[in-house]
Amino acid sequence: MTREFISAKYDASILTVDYAGDDGTHLLRTGGTIAWRFNNPGNLRPAGTKLIMGAIGIGKTKSNGSFLIFKSYAEGRLQKQKLLRRKYNQRTIYTMLTGIPDPQHPGKMMMGYAPASDNNDPLAYANAIGKHTGLPITTKLADISDAKLEEVLDAMEAKEGFHGMKHTRKEKEIGTTSVTVSDGAKPKPDVPVQIKIGDKTYEKKTDQHGQLPKIAHTEPGKKAEIHFADVAGEWKKQFEFVMDGVSNAYVLLHDLVSYEAPTAPKKPPASVTTPARKPFNHLVARKETLAILAERFKTSVAAIMKDNKAIKDPSKIYVGQIIGIYGPPSSTHQSGAARPAPKAAARPAAQGGKAAAPSAPAAGAPLTRSKEGKGEPLAIVPVDQKAAPWMVVAIEEARKWAGKEEDVITKTGNFHKRMGMGGEMVNTPWCAAFANYCLKTAGAPYEKSASSQFPTSSKKFKKIGKPVYGAIMVMRNYVRSTGKAHGTGHVTFVYGVTSDGRVAGLGGNQGDCLKVSKYRVTGVSGSFKLKGVQLDQKFHAFYIPVTYEEYAKTQGEPETVDSDDVNKNFLQIAVVKDGANEKTQ
Repeated sequence: MTREFISAKYDASILTVDYAGDDGTHLLRTGGTIAWRFNNPGNLRPAGTKLIMGAIGIGKTKSNGSFLIFKSYAEGRLQKQKLLRRKYNQRTIYTMLTGIPDPQHPGKMMMGYAPASDNNDPLAYANAIGKHTGLPITTKLADISDAKLEEVLDAMEAKEGFHGMKHTRKEKEIGTTSVTVSDGAKPKPDVPVQIKIGDKTYEKKTDQHGQLPKIAHTEPGKKAEIHFADVAGEWKKQFEFVMDGVSNAYVLLHDLVSYEAPTAPKKPPASVTTPARKPFNHLVARKETLAILAERFKTSVAAIMKDNKAIKDPSKIYVGQIIGIYGPPSSTHQSGAARPAPKAAARPAAQGGKAAAPSAPAAGAPLTRSKEGKGEPLAIVPVDQKAAPWMVVAIEEARKWAGKEEDVITKTGNFHKRMGMGGEMVNTPWCAAFANYCLKTAGAPYEKSASSQFPTSSKKFKKIGKPVYGAIMVMRNYVRSTGKAHGTGHVTFVYGVTSDGRVAGLGGNQGDCLKVSKYRVTGVSGSFKLKGVQLDQKFHAFYIPVTYEEYAKTQGEPETVDSDDVNKNFLQIAVVKDGANEKTQ
C-alpha cells in the first residue's frame, strides 16, 4: 500500500514541515521554498483557520502569513487547477491576476489571484504566462483547454517560486510506534502508562480511543519500554521495542479489572415484608433464549414476559435486544441491608498483544436476596457483555428512526455532521458516516471518513476470514464492461446470516434508511447503474477493530436470522423496502 500523508504541521522557527503518514511514519521536509515545503505550487491560502481544498494542514510563516499544506505535489497542483476553473474561468489571464470590478459593489474590486495590493506585479506575471504558453494575456481561461491549462500552471509555478533553492531541499523519514491499550474487546481510556527511553521517563495516559501519543524514533537503536502499574501500584515493564526506521503499531491487552457485586450478610429473616424488585438490563447475545435467561437468573419465562411488554412471542427474542431482568420472584423473606463486596485481586497486564483475552468483568446488579431460601448471600451478576459494543448504538439508532428515510433523518440526525464532516444525507453517501459514528460512540477505533472502503486502508482495522457478530462488511463496486474497481461500494455491520447463506447486514443508506439487508459473499450481490455506468457489487472482506481481535476469536458463527422479521418486529420498521441506493455507496 502506498503511504499517504494525512496531516502536517509547520515549525516556522526551523522552517520544517512534519508530514504524518497513514502508516505512522513521519517525513520532515526543510529547505527549498514555501511552495515546495508545503506541496503548494500555487501558494494557496486558507480561509481563516479552516482546512479547505483538500489540505491536510496550515503553515504560518514568520512574515508572509498562512498557506495551505497538501499531502502531495500532485494534490496541490490539482487544487490550484480546480480553483482556476471554479473562480476565475470567466476571466482573462490578466484579469485573473489583477481582479475585476465588483458588479454588486460599484467602486470596489473582486480579488484577483495575484493583485498589486498583495505586493505583486500582475502585468509582469501575465506576460510571463503569455511568453511560456504563447497565449495572449487577453485569452479567457474558459477558452483554454485542460491540456493547455497545464502549461499555464507550469508558468505560474515558475513565477510562484516552487522550483527555487533546490540545493537546500532536505527530507528525512522518521518511524513511529503507535500503542493502543485494549481489554480485548474495546480500547481502554485513561490508563496511566510510563514510557522509558534510555534514562528518560515519560508519564502518559491513554486517550479516549485507548491510544498513547505516537513514539517518534528520534534515537535509532535505543530501546523503549512500556510500563503499567500493578495492583500494588508498582510500575512493571510489560512491553519493549527497539527504535528503527520502520513504523509499527501494537495493541497491548490490559486486563486489570475488578469484580464487584452487592450481596447481603448471612442473617436471619428480619421481617415478612416484600422488598422492592430491582431490575437490571440484559443485552441478548447469540444463542440465548428466554428459557436460558430464566434459568440463569433464577426467574421464569412468564415473569420476564410480564416485565417486558414488547415480547409477544416467548420463542422470539433478538440478538442485541435489551431485556429487563428482575431475577427470582419476590421472596416473602427480606434479606438484611446490602453492602458492597470487597474487590477481587486484579491480574497483571498482558504483554504485546499475545496474552490470553481477559475475563469479562462483572457488572453489578442491585440484587439482595437469600440463597435458595437459606438466608445465605447470593450475588447473581449479569455478564458484562462486550460483544461488538458498537452494535448497541447501531440498533438503538435503527429503532429510533424505525424506517424513516434519509430526507427525514438528515434534518436532526445527520451522521455526516455528527462525525464533524460536511454533506447532507440526501446527496452524500452516508453508510460509512453511520458506521464510523457507531464505532466512535461505542469508544471503538474509527475513521473520520465518508468512504465505504475506510477499513481497507486503515491500520485501526484488521481483516478476518469469517464473519462474526458486529464485523464490518465491505462491499466493492466493479465496472461491468472492464471488471475494474469503480472506487465506490458499501459498508454495513454483520448482524447475522440468513438461511440461504447470505449475510444480514445492519447499516445506513440501505434503501435510503437504517435497516437490515441481505448481501451475498460470493458472486455478484447486486447490479445497478451509477451515473450511466453499469456496476456489479461484490463482497470484498470482513474487518474488525484491532482492539477487538482477542474477543472476536471467542465468538462463533453469527446467528441465523430472518431479515424481514428483524426489520419489522425488532427494529419496528412498518414498511421494509429495498432500494438500489443501498448498493452504491
